[in-house]
Amino acid sequence: IVVELLRLPDINVNALTRDHKTALDIAEGLPFSEESSEIGKNLARCGAVRANELNQPRDELRKTVTEIKKDVHTQLEQTRRTNKNVHGIAKELRKLHREGINNATNSVTVVAVLFATVAFAAIFTVPGGDDDKGVAVVVTHASFKIFFIFNAIALFTSLAVVVVQITLVRGETKSERRVVGVINKLMWLASVCTSVAFIASSYIVVGRHFEWAAILVTVVGGLIMAGVLGTMTYYVVKSKRSRTIKKKERYSRRSGSTSWHHSEFSESEINPIYAI
Repeated sequence: IVVELLRLPDINVNALTRDHKTALDIAEGLPFSEESSEIGKNLARCGAVRANELNQPRDELRKTVTEIKKDVHTQLEQTRRTNKNVHGIAKELRKLHREGINNATNSVTVVAVLFATVAFAAIFTVPGGDDDKGVAVVVTHASFKIFFIFNAIALFTSLAVVVVQITLVRGETKSERRVVGVINKLMWLASVCTSVAFIASSYIVVGRHFEWAAILVTVVGGLIMAGVLGTMTYYVVKSKRSRTIKKKERYSRRSGSTSWHHSEFSESEINPIYAI
């Protein structure tokens, strides 16, 4: 019967029973006889093996898969912890960034109020004095006209900054940074106008008798303001250019790889110094 079964084309000579035994295991477990010996030889001739020999590669494969699963689980756990730490750092950086913007806006508000106060008081204590009717004595001089115009620009620019700072609602960080950038430019304008107004008033007060003093004030003030504004302009342009380059690099990395996504931490890089 065994010989006839082994001749079937779809026979599986190494099929396992519920006890995980092959036909060869069962044949070897039979009492020793000529028939059992003949059955074992026929099974071996057709490729029959013992169960332990049959399952050895499978056990090794199962062991390898288990180790791979363990390693993958460990790596996923480490990745999860790393992402958690990265998100925590990014949260702290956003907090520091927001605090920096809030400090900048508060400082700008105080400075804008001081500029507005000085510019408002300057029109009532005009350089050169006024006559009995309250009209400035040097109202016809070009230096007074320059003083009056630039003092007014500094006053209204500072008041505009104060109004914006009072009515501004704190919200998204990027929008706040853009608003602070515009406000800072307005304060630059107010500083330049105040400097020009002071230089014009120096020509009114001492220019008629000590013109060299007015020229000296003009040179010193012009050099200081030009140096400061030039340096800040350089940092503004450099900061914007570096941010543009970093955005292009991040976009190229994202488009080149679909298996990795940058976290928000990589988008919150803090430079040692930057200008808004």
